[in-house]
Amino acid sequence: MWLITNKSFRKESRPELNYLSLSGIQVITDQPIHSGFSLKYHWLVDGNLLPASSDFTGRASVLQPASQESLYLKYKDEFIRHVRGNFIIIRIDHIGFSVYSDPFAIRKYFIWQLRNEFIISDNLTCILELVKLTPSVLNMALYSVFYHFTGGRTLFSEVRHNQPGEIVEYDGQKIRFKQYWHPRDLLNNSVKEITIDRLTGKIKNFISATILDDQSISLSLTGGGDTRNLLAAFLALGIRPHLYTYGNPASVDGVRAKTIARGLGLDHIVHDIKMDKDTFSRRARDIIKLGNGLASIHRVHRLVAVEREKEFADYMYLGSLGGEFVKGVSEDDYIIPSVVYKNWRLDHLTPSDVRHYLTLKRVKAGDEILADITDQINNEPFMKGDLISRKINALSYITAHLHDAQDINLYRSVMKEVFTPFLDIDYLETIFSSRYSFSIKELEGNKYLKRLSNPVYSSEFLRNLFPPLLGYKYSGEHKPSEVLFNKYYAALMKTIRQKTKPRYPVNFALGKWMEDFIAENLPPCYDYPVLRQTFDLDRLIEDLRNDKHTPVESYWLKFSNPVMMRFIIEEFKNV
Repeated sequence: MWLITNKSFRKESRPELNYLSLSGIQVITDQPIHSGFSLKYHWLVDGNLLPASSDFTGRASVLQPASQESLYLKYKDEFIRHVRGNFIIIRIDHIGFSVYSDPFAIRKYFIWQLRNEFIISDNLTCILELVKLTPSVLNMALYSVFYHFTGGRTLFSEVRHNQPGEIVEYDGQKIRFKQYWHPRDLLNNSVKEITIDRLTGKIKNFISATILDDQSISLSLTGGGDTRNLLAAFLALGIRPHLYTYGNPASVDGVRAKTIARGLGLDHIVHDIKMDKDTFSRRARDIIKLGNGLASIHRVHRLVAVEREKEFADYMYLGSLGGEFVKGVSEDDYIIPSVVYKNWRLDHLTPSDVRHYLTLKRVKAGDEILADITDQINNEPFMKGDLISRKINALSYITAHLHDAQDINLYRSVMKEVFTPFLDIDYLETIFSSRYSFSIKELEGNKYLKRLSNPVYSSEFLRNLFPPLLGYKYSGEHKPSEVLFNKYYAALMKTIRQKTKPRYPVNFALGKWMEDFIAENLPPCYDYPVLRQTFDLDRLIEDLRNDKHTPVESYWLKFSNPVMMRFIIEEFKNV
């Protein structure tokens, strides 16, 4: 926990906390505050920090404060381009401070401002202990459309969270915001003939830099390519992580993972999460607290699986976005909402367009707020510009920054650390300089040809690192070895097998227990005027009674959105 403020408050003396007072600024944290060797700066680092250039040689899992200060004295604010990882770095001097986010702002902090007063903290509860906050109808409506609090929004109108590549500066008088890195910068790399060996080498180097000999490692394994590629990198380095899969053991992910683990003699477990409405309700409130109101309550089963996995490991590696920056956006109305991908080629949405999407989610909107919602939607970086810019912004500002970040941060509450090799900026800059990035595939135009090319990168990745993995089928029923032989042949085999094989059950079905959870928790939303103002609760209850329900998260979101907002309001009780 850390907090920086210039607001006067009654300070409690607690031995577990460190305090620093400079020029009217109060810093409170349960982490070490390092004084630099120059005696000009104090440093606070939350997260994993690696060298990103030739400034450092050898193996370094975490850069020490002295190293950060050396870089800062040499490069000033540009020092942030010489480090990588998922982090928040705070530099404090006798005048003010700067707070640096990692490129995708995976680690989150929150900012409250009122005139010249401010509070900045990585814990929303700490802000709520000092000020009163107001739930925002606008922000709740936008969440219901985007499935995430995009644009730095939170439930509360007075608080925002940090954005990708952002620096927050305070010079003793005023807070300023600027960006040192934009996701679109990846598109500026010139395309070269970069070998698969160089790309796999980036992932191996990241793992080697972050792993210690005595670390117990956990890795999720599914039927997809991302986790399999990461497993290949570990095995190529002679590291055998503990593997886990969450959900139904008979699902395609469970079956594929079990087959791979058994074939390679690896330790593996399927965490089969049995859910009921009461358990989900209780753990959903845990999600709200641990995720500071940014994580969806639908992450419950994932968190429970990681808690069980803690028995086997202290450190976890995730395959986050290992495929999306290669394949592009999955247009399935799950991570990236339909309001985004169905309007890739529109210059802007009209209020009538927006009302359509709000109605689907049973969100009310009068003309005045509809205009504000429309403006906010049109100003999102993934809703404007050319097609490729929109897509990379969708992957960056939604998938990485919000969707995958919620899991990374929730898992950090269980594990000692969570690493994401495919979000490493050195790796991403290399892949966007190669022929493998989705931005190159977009030039093909034909979506069917693009789909045929999707598994090529993953298959070449496996061949380069650990060929024994080539013989195991993906969840789509084709094998990497078949893709390497001929991608058209692989597509044919995939189609034949999908038509002749029995269907696998859903990995984690949101069945009758979810219906019971909503039936119990939706009516109490009437007790909150702000929820009655935002959501058409009458229509939602009617839909719950009459609709034919589908056991997937994307379907249940319209019902769970108001319940989640109620849980946030109830968790942060001083609103």
